[in-house]
Amino acid sequence: MRSRSGTTGRGIDFSRIGWAWALASLALIACAAGPEGPPPPPEPVPLAVGPAGSNAVVFQKVIFRIPAGTPLSVSRLRGRIIDEKNWDAPTRDTTAFNVTATDELRRLGYDVRDAADALFNPATTNEARYQMAAIVHALRLENDVVPDPGRREGGWVARSSEATMDVELQLYDAVARERVSTARVVGFAVDRTHPGAPMPKAFLVALRRALADPAFVAPLRRDAPRTQNGFPEKSLAIPRCTTGELALPDDLARAQEAVVVVVVGSGSGTGTIVSADGWVLTAAHVVGSQAQAVLRFDSGFELPAEVARVEPTRDAALLKVPGRGHPCLGTEDAPVEVGTEIWAIGNPVAEELARSVTRGVASGNRTIRDRAFLQTDAAVNPGNSGGPLLDGRGRLRGIVVEKIKETGIEGLGFAVPVADAERALGIAWSEPTSPEPPSPARHVAGRKTREGGTEAEVGSDAPNAPGGAPPGPR
Repeated sequence: MRSRSGTTGRGIDFSRIGWAWALASLALIACAAGPEGPPPPPEPVPLAVGPAGSNAVVFQKVIFRIPAGTPLSVSRLRGRIIDEKNWDAPTRDTTAFNVTATDELRRLGYDVRDAADALFNPATTNEARYQMAAIVHALRLENDVVPDPGRREGGWVARSSEATMDVELQLYDAVARERVSTARVVGFAVDRTHPGAPMPKAFLVALRRALADPAFVAPLRRDAPRTQNGFPEKSLAIPRCTTGELALPDDLARAQEAVVVVVVGSGSGTGTIVSADGWVLTAAHVVGSQAQAVLRFDSGFELPAEVARVEPTRDAALLKVPGRGHPCLGTEDAPVEVGTEIWAIGNPVAEELARSVTRGVASGNRTIRDRAFLQTDAAVNPGNSGGPLLDGRGRLRGIVVEKIKETGIEGLGFAVPVADAERALGIAWSEPTSPEPPSPARHVAGRKTREGGTEAEVGSDAPNAPGGAPPGPR
């Protein structure tokens, strides 16, 4: 039976926990429940991580956000109230539950990069893409006490203690810089073994209830179904580039033909044509939130481009220019071996330096916050963003996205491996089905561009000639 939705004045979400369980929890908050009271509801069963494992996560802290003066605890001696306390601070944070949360996440198979219970902290928390934290909106403690035989008058000891916590668990993506999921849950626990300390157990129950919510844990699970970033979930079939292997540096001129300047507003970056049908890979931060760009080819011609797909968390974007027969470069998905010679082509600093070539090696294959990067010492600069890292055969191995710029530091450039970009953008390569007519970037008539070339217009070999693709937005 589907539960009704609604909240109480204490902020308990009935839509998540169900009416019966919520009412039972409220009853525990409102009145005393002795050691012989009704049994607590069954604890939730957290979802298994799955064979694919989880993305890295760190548990940060718990914040108590309870209005000052709110009733907090009550102690009863043979059913008679002998002591009551109120919450004394509006907000308070603590890391006291970090070990409890970290141990539970590890027990369930999550990749936890926290050292909350370690003697020495290796500072691995920065490696975690996801951060988990909690807000306690309501807390109620019930103590059943008996006279303390060790004291002659006025003393008592707890025989059992109960805690009910209204907790909001949150999950934050440090890469996207946004909260990606929340779960509002209630945790209840009775402690007779160590009376007076039921809160960690109650928090653990609340955490398990959140981890039993498929929507809450979906970002952490690598095997969870995901929707693409603003585009259809299905793969996009793109004809593979049939350009044969090159031999760099002898064939650098041919490689440069497949590298374009990507102009968006007053800024520019670099892109690589990966299909003769006009598909171009670049970095997401080059195009931002724009739907259109202008591409400038090695010949000096310009073509309008449509931003087909963007995946900011992997910093990858796919553009489409009209026409067929464009010069292109093939891709190679296999990991690059450290020490492999690498060539970078880009537009550093200004367009006057377009298609500058630098050479280096693959310095390492890195994983930073669950994202793979290809590190190189080939010189890259502002304007290289979105440009290619090529191997000696002229195959695209990475998309340049970042360089560490610090005094005294050189040769630290990073690229998204092309296989990661393809996967993030939903690219599925297909074989070309027909011969490729000449590219409109080579055979067009029109007006001069800033580089002395011609802006593409319709002609016999242009985008909407027979067999050609319709032009994109101008």
